[in-house]
Amino acid sequence: MKNCECGEWSGEMCAWTGPEAELLTVEFMPDFLQESHSACNNRGLYPHNGAVRVRVERSCADRMVQHDDWCEQVSL
Repeated sequence: MKNCECGEWSGEMCAWTGPEAELLTVEFMPDFLQESHSACNNRGLYPHNGAVRVRVERSCADRMVQHDDWCEQVSL
């Protein structure tokens, strides 16, 4: 059983716990790096750009991607 890692993005972890197979991977850019990436007009490539990848439950992944332009779901 795994916990959803959405708290890495939001600052508050949800209560979801379940099988790892149900988790999706979402990559996000921490707030403190967004301005420098915008100034350079690029986002760079993971992991060298400072982005963070987290394993999250589907509804958390949807919320992250819908509400933050710096989030995207990735396939591994």
